[in-house]
Amino acid sequence: MIERLLVAGMISGLIVAIAGFAFARVFSEPAVERAIVLEDQKPHDNAEEETVNRVTQRNLGLLTGLASYSIALGGILAIGSACLLGRLGIGPRATVWTLASLGYVSLVLVPQFKYPANPPGIGSPETIGSRTELYFLMLALSVASMALSFWVGFRLRRRLGRMFAVTVGVLMFAVLALCLTAAFPEASKVPSDFPSGLLLTFRIQSALLQVIVWGGLATVFGQASLWIVEERSVQSRC
Repeated sequence: MIERLLVAGMISGLIVAIAGFAFARVFSEPAVERAIVLEDQKPHDNAEEETVNRVTQRNLGLLTGLASYSIALGGILAIGSACLLGRLGIGPRATVWTLASLGYVSLVLVPQFKYPANPPGIGSPETIGSRTELYFLMLALSVASMALSFWVGFRLRRRLGRMFAVTVGVLMFAVLALCLTAAFPEASKVPSDFPSGLLLTFRIQSALLQVIVWGGLATVFGQASLWIVEERSVQSRC
């Protein structure tokens, strides 16, 4: 069954990637283009040619990136669901939604709360390496905090009940996440002349794209996992 769940998760990721690509191509790319135009109007000491042109970036490059991201998440979600099926006291679809929700909070919400998505033109090119390191370190520690909180809640569930265990796990992660956001330094400042409306639009659309990916995966793969588990149950009774 694990193999079927893995295939279903990866196919679900591909389906979600196509939906995400359509959204990004129609709504997000115009904001990126506006930001690039503003960046090009600024004087640059060392002008460099683009390695990949914008036509490829906003079409094949965008689709390839989203597909790789979504398929990988679908595979991870499938493996996690296979490991936890029947252990949380909930059905397969609810298990998928639980894991997707935890993944979204730890991999997206917390890191981007501290380091929100920025369009081109924000942040110095000289600091891109340090900013990337800070972001991925934040991401790794956020995932570790979620894993620890989940493990504590899971261990307390049998002794103290589900509601108490969930409450402890949520509060524990909230405290750890607040400590992380307070401990990490600011990475980049928004230039005073950058249009606030464009920045807000870009960040909202980036957040919506993540919601489409994670929510879409939970919906599509959640239903697929339910079918797979029910089919296996029917076969085992025959």
